[in-house]
Amino acid sequence: MSDVMRDTGASIGLLYLLPPGERSLWLTLVSGASPRIAAPWSRASMDTSTPVVDAIHQRHIVWLGSQEEIARRYPQLGIVVPYAFMLAAIPLASGTRVWGGIALLWPIWHPPHLSTHERQAATAFCQKVEHLLEQADNQGRPLMPSQEPRLLPPPLRQAAAARAQAALRFTERLPTGCCELDIDGKITYINSAGAELVNATSASLVDNYPWEVLPWLNSPVFEDHYRAAAITRQTTSFTALRPPATPLLFQLHPSDTGISVHITPAPQDKTTAPPPAPPTSELVGAMVLYHLTHLSAALSEAANVQDVVDIAANQIVPAFGPQGLVLLSLEEGRLHAIGHRGYSPEFIDRFDGTPLTSHTPAAYPLTTGSPAFFPAFADFQRTYPNALRYQNRSAWAFLPLTVSGRPIGCLALSYDQPRPFLPAERALLTSLSGLIAQALDRARLYDATHALAHTLQTGLLPHTLPRIPGLDVAARYLPAGHGMGIGGDFYDLIAGPSVITAAIGDVQGHNPAAA
Repeated sequence: MSDVMRDTGASIGLLYLLPPGERSLWLTLVSGASPRIAAPWSRASMDTSTPVVDAIHQRHIVWLGSQEEIARRYPQLGIVVPYAFMLAAIPLASGTRVWGGIALLWPIWHPPHLSTHERQAATAFCQKVEHLLEQADNQGRPLMPSQEPRLLPPPLRQAAAARAQAALRFTERLPTGCCELDIDGKITYINSAGAELVNATSASLVDNYPWEVLPWLNSPVFEDHYRAAAITRQTTSFTALRPPATPLLFQLHPSDTGISVHITPAPQDKTTAPPPAPPTSELVGAMVLYHLTHLSAALSEAANVQDVVDIAANQIVPAFGPQGLVLLSLEEGRLHAIGHRGYSPEFIDRFDGTPLTSHTPAAYPLTTGSPAFFPAFADFQRTYPNALRYQNRSAWAFLPLTVSGRPIGCLALSYDQPRPFLPAERALLTSLSGLIAQALDRARLYDATHALAHTLQTGLLPHTLPRIPGLDVAARYLPAGHGMGIGGDFYDLIAGPSVITAAIGDVQGHNPAAA
């Protein structure tokens, strides 16, 4: 991946693989961006329309040369990543075998079209990857993607030790703040002036996200500037108010290896004031809000129950932080697992079919209508001493799925580490369960309608057809209208020297032959 990014000048690269027997692409490698940013697309169903999926189906490069084109052709992508960039999707396919695909992103200053060299470099890389995947498959050792995508750091130029020490001494002498964020957004270095300006120690800042260790930076507005700089590779800036009343100007200068942040006291302007500092550290981050928007848009397109299960399982786990997810449906007084991630099938089978009347954490939200949060294992064990614990899971959220006050299921999330579940996160997860409940209810209605239509069609079509020497006879069912599966006419189609269509039945009493 590093080679094709270097040869094409791409700033971000994503590689997807299609595991055997799967209908979803798995994000396997990420370069030039944080996996947190790419989390909504860690799984991509082959039945949906995304740049990589379309490139695979069409067997050629899909090029998106402007923000307007991205919004027009892929509105979900345009909503969740509302920044200016260009994108190329290239399939990984040889013959009838589909291996996956790659996506490459460039800043907006890239020319409006791919050059011949860039196309050739991307195609050559994909052919090399296809050969490696086919070779491994033929040897009985297929390359399988891991559950979590791997982050490939960009190649770094090795600096001499003397030059590195000189650079450190230089930044330490400056009266202004110098800070570096890695591709994932964590602080890797901050000079003494920068630490003094933000009123913190270097030790407390390094290896942490700035908006998590500095409460007054915990705002979606501030985090969004980092996200925009990381994706577009364009300089951006914002002003934040350090308590009690010190405005600071943050200038973000991105590159392929990270983001340099210049921190200075903001000019005092009596006509404009910087945004007030958040009152607490309980605000939801910008990326989480974008993930929620993406999930909402994806669920609106879910046609059946399996679609809802796949979207929920594939997006919630990578985007919202849990290590485990179970989606339970309430049917005839019992809870049935209709989808899960991060659990073994054997563990799920142990409590599948649990009665709603049982004293279990999954039944509680449905009988009370309220979610249940357990920040630590001790809290969970105290309430449910006989409940099953999977591996080292240490925090849980059990959320009711209700539609118009009617319980239809439960969403269970689990985490490997204790989690405080602050009020903002509880509100977010409750909203999440509401979106899933609405989509699941629509999908169940669709599945029931589809099953009813299939039953009616099966009953209306003739079980046998007459045998006519010299002619082939077949039956066809025509629904009454677009989007309907019931009502209408059925015909015998008789093919011979000339094609003859004769109406032999009408479920509505209308004879189309007489019209």
